[in-house]
Amino acid sequence: MNSKGYVLIVDDEQILRESLSEWLKEDGYQVNAVSNGMDALKVIAQSPPDVAVVDIKMPGMDGVTLLKKIKEQNPEIPVIMMTAFATVENAVQSMKDGAYDFLTKPFPPEKLSNMIKHILEHKKLKEENIRLQRERKHILQIAFSALVSFIVLAFVLYFVFR
Repeated sequence: MNSKGYVLIVDDEQILRESLSEWLKEDGYQVNAVSNGMDALKVIAQSPPDVAVVDIKMPGMDGVTLLKKIKEQNPEIPVIMMTAFATVENAVQSMKDGAYDFLTKPFPPEKLSNMIKHILEHKKLKEENIRLQRERKHILQIAFSALVSFIVLAFVLYFVFR
């Protein structure tokens, strides 16, 4: 089966890690789940995910600190923050620190799946846009070179046959 994308889940609650992993795997994603920020940073260094889903409250390194470190290490990784202790302050700070979105536990797994699907579709469109811009630039370079060659040839012919 071809994977829809690679998702990293970071949460100290084993039951949540396992249930989200199973849900996302059934939904067609490749999933890696770890229990803490240090393990997450190691995983990201070895194999950057398409999306990271990070709990805010964890022992050791909390999710906000992990978010900042992920963004330092690889700013292109979209990070979804999740917490059972949601406050407007948490959400605003997470977004300021570069989180893509914020989920309050408990949440239906479909909500996370849809969020990841949206992120990956946006990422794919962005990559396609970059590819098309490069192609356009290359075509314009070829057209400009042809135009310059035509002008040079026209001048040569003009002076040869005048």
